[in-house]
Amino acid sequence: MSHSRKGINDIHNQQLPSYWSRIKRYCSNPKYPVKLSQSLPCCRTLSNQHNNHPSAPVTSQAGTNQHAKVTINIKRAARLSRRAFNGKSTGAEHDNANGPKQQLHTGKASVRVSSNSKREIIGSADSVSSADNMKNANVESREQAINIHSRVKAQRAQNVFSEPIDMTEDFIAPTFPKSEAAVQFIDNALADNFIFASLTKEERRMLIDAMKADTVPAGTVIIQQGDIGDYFYVLEDGQISFAVDGNHVGSSARGASFGELALLYNCPRAATCIANSVCRLWKVDQRTFRYMLANNNASQQKDTIDVLRKVQFLANLDENMLIKIADALTTVSFQEGDRIINKGDVGEVFYILKEGRVKVHDIGLGDSQYVDQILGPGDFFGERALLTGEPRLANITAEIPSVTLCVSRENFEKILGPLQDLIDHAMKKRVLMGVPIFANSQFQPYEMARLADLVTEVTFFKGEVLAEEGQPAKQNLYIIRSGKIVVANENGMITNLSQGDYFGENLILADDGAVSPQTITAEMQTSCGVLTKSAIESVIGNINRLGKTMPPVTAKLNKSIDFKDLVKFRILGVGTFGKVWLVSHKKTGTPYALKMLNKREIIGHHQVEGVIREKNIMTSIDHPFVVNLICTFQDDRHLYMLIELVQGGELFSVIHTETRDGIPNANSRFYAACILESLSHLHHRHITYRDLKPENILIDALGYCVLVDLGFAKIVMDKTYTLCGTPEYLAPEIILSKGHDKGVDYWAFGVLIYEMLVGRSPFYSYGTDQVSLFKRIVQVKYSFPPGGIVNEVAQDLIQRLIVRRQANRFGCLARGDMDIRDHAWFGVISTEKLLNKKIPAPWIPQIKDPLDASHFDSYRHVENEPPSNKPGLSAHQQDLFKDF
Repeated sequence: MSHSRKGINDIHNQQLPSYWSRIKRYCSNPKYPVKLSQSLPCCRTLSNQHNNHPSAPVTSQAGTNQHAKVTINIKRAARLSRRAFNGKSTGAEHDNANGPKQQLHTGKASVRVSSNSKREIIGSADSVSSADNMKNANVESREQAINIHSRVKAQRAQNVFSEPIDMTEDFIAPTFPKSEAAVQFIDNALADNFIFASLTKEERRMLIDAMKADTVPAGTVIIQQGDIGDYFYVLEDGQISFAVDGNHVGSSARGASFGELALLYNCPRAATCIANSVCRLWKVDQRTFRYMLANNNASQQKDTIDVLRKVQFLANLDENMLIKIADALTTVSFQEGDRIINKGDVGEVFYILKEGRVKVHDIGLGDSQYVDQILGPGDFFGERALLTGEPRLANITAEIPSVTLCVSRENFEKILGPLQDLIDHAMKKRVLMGVPIFANSQFQPYEMARLADLVTEVTFFKGEVLAEEGQPAKQNLYIIRSGKIVVANENGMITNLSQGDYFGENLILADDGAVSPQTITAEMQTSCGVLTKSAIESVIGNINRLGKTMPPVTAKLNKSIDFKDLVKFRILGVGTFGKVWLVSHKKTGTPYALKMLNKREIIGHHQVEGVIREKNIMTSIDHPFVVNLICTFQDDRHLYMLIELVQGGELFSVIHTETRDGIPNANSRFYAACILESLSHLHHRHITYRDLKPENILIDALGYCVLVDLGFAKIVMDKTYTLCGTPEYLAPEIILSKGHDKGVDYWAFGVLIYEMLVGRSPFYSYGTDQVSLFKRIVQVKYSFPPGGIVNEVAQDLIQRLIVRRQANRFGCLARGDMDIRDHAWFGVISTEKLLNKKIPAPWIPQIKDPLDASHFDSYRHVENEPPSNKPGLSAHQQDLFKDF
């Protein structure tokens, strides 16, 4: 229905009464004086620092007048209004003790300010006007609603990222001399900051040593609002005032610290910081902080793994398994004289000595006695506790204050599984790699691991015939564990095989129904590991890959499509580096989504490697719940990725509608099951996604979820240290620069389930600034709303996913994603039916024609933007994209 000349009040009251009445009631509340803007020309964030955190992002600056921006949190307003007028509040709201909110007066509007407010609607201050002045707006009601929803969503979904860390670079942290008094002062100033709370004593000292003194005269602008942050500061002497858009918002004196977000990622400063007097500061930059933490964590992990390799029964485990063991270790300290192990106690804990010195005494059993031993850093003890529950054979006492890294057998088996199983798996994998047809094959690490998992144990009795010459034979690979096998051929030649030998590899490569060229008999009871041909094919796809140095099967790119044959229709989405267009092929009429990326923006954000990685990962994936890459193009200014079109819109729009936020339990379970399948597919290939959120999940024509936008996806064999993702979904280890892997996806999966059920993310509440948001995440501070909105079974799953320590998080334990699949919340969902789309979806989008884009937000305001007049790229810059 068209309302070409309707005023915004008419549109709101007639078209969307419930949704808009809540917004109007909220916006008319004198506690929250804001006015709605119809003009929505751009997306910027105005941020407040009521608790003086000037490092939160902001782009609005004082003195810009016509371009000054104000933010109005429409969806959050509606939600908070609903809770306020019902006299209800969620537990998470109670947890958020941020103090009183400030108001900023900018232009004509009085705006309640919040740092990085989510789902915001943004407009020019000069365009904010009364409802009467809006009545002349020439806009249709539905487009108005869609546009508002678009901007509400756009800010909420804004990504953050830092420059990638090159772990191959030789980084040496700078050291600036300072007195012990200065060291203690800085240490005290860092004590209450969540970013530094998790640092070890050694890391804190390294950070303090790297801080450089800086003295500035009165009147100096230390930080300029809107500039990209580069330093974190501690104020030793003097006084500093903070201003947002020229308005004084606070001041700080000796002991204050500010700018901490600049240590995490590149973000615009939220306030201007001015020295009111001569000020002495200590400062450190982002590069130093991040490289220092990354290198220190990597170094500590390497040292731990080196110790683990000294343990005889751990020596043959692969690097990934040793990393998991290292992650499972917990730090425990002992004072001088503390007894760590008591002789005769049942062994339950394995220890690595990190610092200090311990004495092993009273060694022996019965009449067998041994000389006392002294152990130092890098030594280990109690290792047999991981294999058996036998009594300890000695007392072990701390001779001086000591720090150990330890893990109990119970936690070890919970996180990694029984040690004997790990040893068996490593042995199977090692033996497979010794078989030429596997050793000469270019398999991915996950493929070899999966093949080792599929080796089963079979026992043959003495005299049992495994294969008879000239008769059809089972096409299996056999690896002898114990016993003896005799192989006889038609020429009478006999070969004896024993432990460690293998046979049957030739039949694996033969056509189905092949006959055996030999007679194979068990000479005594013999145990073998067996890998069937069908099991091999289930992992590698084409059996012809065996013995050949060829890449794995990939989703082949379509080379026949010419870029000139693509016709643009409208924009489906806008991102940091460009736009996504709805296009169709002139000749075939086939619709696609065309992702158009600006090369200059990619270079400016140091994301060249990431974009090429995205293309390579998409090329290697073929899954019904992950978007399919058709082909790629590039010209002088842009990269293009032609992607299958998924027309049902974002999951975000399913969760958040004009009338409600959140979806029923059964619907959430269906969508979560689809998403888990896509994540599992990536994780089995060591791909960490790193940007899970409702906006990155589209709904296809049958109502099923499709994961899109793999811009942050990365193959992670060990850990990676780049901060990237969406703030509300970031895991603690990303924020704290501790190194991360697939565990961050399971954290985000828990956050997503919470948002589907509750209608908001667990760590965000209205007015939460970026620093407070990160602090809540790191402290895992959230709660479930009252009234049974989230049932106990769903709560249990979410609490097992949103776990601070990734080693203890569901999805990261010994059973991997099976812990999630088998959880009671999922019930009995057939994976086969789900993948074949045989389960009815809770909502099927109405799609009128192949070019129907009605389920996406409107971006007409940017479709006709003129092309950039910036100069072209140099030859060197163009060469950066040669592998795209």
